Amino acid sequence: MGAIDRVYVKPTAQELEARFLDVLSDARFQGIGHWELNEYGEVVVSPVSGTHSRAQFRLAAELERQLGGTGWGEQGIRRPDGAPIVPDVLWAEDAFFRQHGSSGILPVPPRLCVEIPSPSNDPEALRAKCRIYLSLGAEEAWIVDPVTETVEIYGVDGSRDTSKLGFDFAPLWERLR
Repeated sequence: MGAIDRVYVKPTAQELEARFLDVLSDARFQGIGHWELNEYGEVVVSPVSGTHSRAQFRLAAELERQLGGTGWGEQGIRRPDGAPIVPDVLWAEDAFFRQHGSSGILPVPPRLCVEIPSPSNDPEALRAKCRIYLSLGAEEAWIVDPVTETVEIYGVDGSRDTSKLGFDFAPLWERLR
């Protein structure tokens, strides 16, 4: 005998969605920073810095200023076979926001999903999240780094030099300095 092996049983997509909504409404998880569920329904917490939070707010506001529509942060998007995935910033036309709202889990992603790196993030993991957003139907996915003032832009056709949404990052960098 010896160590006890831990047996993980993956919950169904419906069980994960129910768990996500339970945690979302649980007062113990309010204000703890960015959290998501992993594929086993465990809460994974990623504390965010003031720089990260400020970048989320400024980016959502700048998206609305330049593109109209609605920018918001951290809402789960339903994946067909796993836990909801949560971008740092989301953007869509107002009609999308009116249709799907801002509570619960979105059945489809908005046009744009954005990740803002924290020092603890693995760049490849962020790129993998961008691929997931695109596979679910997002038009573009970005990784926006406010510290280095760099952006990676992805579409269903792969990496892009510029956004097809027509967004100018220069005003964002100015607002973040």
